[in-house]
Amino acid sequence: MKIKERRILNLIKYIPVLLTLIISGVLTFYLYFQNIERFKLEAQKLEKKYIEINKDLIKFQVQKIKQTILDEKANQRKKLKKELKLQVDNAYNIALSIYKNNQDKKQNEIIKLIKDALRDIRFNEERGYLFIYSMLGTNILHPIKTNLENKNMWNYKDKKGTFLIQRMNEILSKKDSTFYKWYWAKDENQSEELEKVGYFKFFEPFNWFIGTGEYIKDFDIELKNSLSKKLSEYHYRKESYIFALDYDGNYISYHNKNAIGKNIKDLMLVRNPEKMMKEMKKKSEIKAGFMTYTHNDKPITKAKNNKISYVDGIKDWKWIIGTGFYMDDFYKEMEIKNKELLKTNNEELKQLLYISFTLTLILLLVLIYISKILESEFIKYTKEIEHQIKKNIKTDRILAHQSKMAAMGEMIGNIAHQWRQPLSTISTITTGIKVQRENGILDKDFENDAMDKINKHVQYLSQTIDDFRNYFKTTKTINEFKFSALFQKSLNLIETKCTENDIFIIEEIDDIVLNTLENELLQVLINILNNAIDAVSKIDTKKYIFINSKVLDNKFIIEIKDNGNGLDLNNTSKIFEPYFTTKEKSQGTGIGLFMSEQIISNHLGGYINVKNVKFEYNSSSFKGALFQIILPIEKKEKEIEQN
Repeated sequence: MKIKERRILNLIKYIPVLLTLIISGVLTFYLYFQNIERFKLEAQKLEKKYIEINKDLIKFQVQKIKQTILDEKANQRKKLKKELKLQVDNAYNIALSIYKNNQDKKQNEIIKLIKDALRDIRFNEERGYLFIYSMLGTNILHPIKTNLENKNMWNYKDKKGTFLIQRMNEILSKKDSTFYKWYWAKDENQSEELEKVGYFKFFEPFNWFIGTGEYIKDFDIELKNSLSKKLSEYHYRKESYIFALDYDGNYISYHNKNAIGKNIKDLMLVRNPEKMMKEMKKKSEIKAGFMTYTHNDKPITKAKNNKISYVDGIKDWKWIIGTGFYMDDFYKEMEIKNKELLKTNNEELKQLLYISFTLTLILLLVLIYISKILESEFIKYTKEIEHQIKKNIKTDRILAHQSKMAAMGEMIGNIAHQWRQPLSTISTITTGIKVQRENGILDKDFENDAMDKINKHVQYLSQTIDDFRNYFKTTKTINEFKFSALFQKSLNLIETKCTENDIFIIEEIDDIVLNTLENELLQVLINILNNAIDAVSKIDTKKYIFINSKVLDNKFIIEIKDNGNGLDLNNTSKIFEPYFTTKEKSQGTGIGLFMSEQIISNHLGGYINVKNVKFEYNSSSFKGALFQIILPIEKKEKEIEQN
């Protein structure tokens, strides 16, 4: 077996095996790394989900706490009003009882009894007290600022420009009682007036109104203290707490009680406290939102961790409230999942390797068996191909011989036509010389002239024999020649045939030097020209054969066109097949164009094609077949032995 065939067999044997091993290995690693990628993607999804869930949770907690504070604030104010009304109503009842039970006393004695009864009444953590004014503005009772008693306050105006006594007179002249807000100095030494909320009730017997009030600031301080304690004690899950600060950065609520009342800047719980406060204040004042930062005081562990918090605020109290979650809790969960996945991956990898090894082994055995069958079949087909090649070579030789014989027959016919006229001329000259010699009238000059003519025709016959011999040479050598000379040779061989059939040859030849097999190209030209002659011989109009040659894109193109009405469209694709002919069996073998195509493609390195064309010449329209031969300009020198 040849080396090349042995290599092909080795490829058939070993390439599938190697491919199986490679694919198995690649697939194993691919699936392994796919698991790792799947874990990474799952980790990203889990982290995203963890963050989203916890963000929703902390946002809900902050919003709930904020709403609780607002609700508590509103409820406590309602309770305050209720308490104020209760105290005033009680004082009113006391005053009315004293008035009714002491009708036998003088008015000033009754007033003293009322004042003494109400003066020491205290409530709201000892902050609350009762006061009495006459509807005309005179202060009757003020247990805190006794210097105001018996003083007319009709023209008293608070910092908002309200005449308080005049306003009460106006309101209580229309109804018995009212709640009201006003501004009042807290003590003698405090010039700043603070907002108070109070309740006033008209006391008809003496044309008074009894009232009480509470400073909003005092009420808020008490409420804030109460709520800050609740916030510090509130935990909605392990290590989760509510933090609260005022706008100055002082902690109001924190998981570490020691930090309450201290400033965030002093505790250094975050990297940049000033920036942190600025951002939290902005979110509490403008729009609540999330913050991501590093926190240095995680509950229990006191460790430094990344934290995401949701921050909102109570604007009128200047409070910042928030809560958050720590990312290390997620990382701990992921570490556990990672170990579980790694274990699962290792188990899957072992199974994968086992399955891969088993399948690979099975595939290897199958492939080895198949390769043996393929080797046997390959050897069988190789022998069949060798046999077929030999058969084809033999067939090609027969075709070539038949082509040569057919061409020789046509050439002999052409030579017979070419020789007829010269031989007839020689016969006439020799007969004339013989007659003149017998009659004794032979002239020396006439004889010499006759001999020259005979010699000229003999030379023509000799050249025809040389062309015929060259045409059928067995060994051909690549050589340089002018195409115009080669074309002239072809014309010399068909000239008589064209003359007898009244065929006009129209030529437009590019006189280029070719370097190829001259005689083989001549054989092709003769074959195509003979086919053109046969085609135009059948028509009744003027008969034309056009030969054109040109150089285009480093290719030499020869075009032979006739006006013989063209080929049947069904035959154009078969015309270069062996034994295909459109002529009568007695006139054609069907191998001329087949051999021409073989010569062009296999020996001359070019190609040939044919098509039907319509064209005009001398103002007349024609239709015919166009053969186009395309050759390379140069061909490397080599000698081809014709088998």
